[in-house]
Amino acid sequence: MLYGTVLGIHAYAMCAALLLFVANELLLVPARRGQRGPARLAFFASRFAGLLVVAGVLAGIVLVFLGDWSLLTPWLVVSLALIAVLIAVEHKLVRPWAAQAQTALRGAISGEEIKAFAGDKRALAGRIAMITIFALIVALMTVKPELNPFA
Repeated sequence: MLYGTVLGIHAYAMCAALLLFVANELLLVPARRGQRGPARLAFFASRFAGLLVVAGVLAGIVLVFLGDWSLLTPWLVVSLALIAVLIAVEHKLVRPWAAQAQTALRGAISGEEIKAFAGDKRALAGRIAMITIFALIVALMTVKPELNPFA
């Protein structure tokens, strides 16, 4: 019973976070035309997705112990490595851009400035990479493939 509840929290939080990351990108499309409202909503969606990721990761840690999973289970090892890559991409490509953009959105900002930060190619590449890696992690944790090349 407890395992099922925690599994539900983990799965729903991670899938909802993935959907919010995609929504973030969709909201940045009109922001690339200089619209402030969608840009602000995009950052709200991103922050809320971050909270869901934290809840999902904490539930995942609990699942490892409740399910008596070995930390050396191949799909878990690959997922943890991908999480490390995800954190590195976010730290290097997305976080500096997001901090600068959020600061700009708090003040008086012109449509041209919104277009500039919403159209940042490096940040876009980082966000797309994060969504891709995150989707791969969700898929790995859903399918749980053997991943044993020697089997």
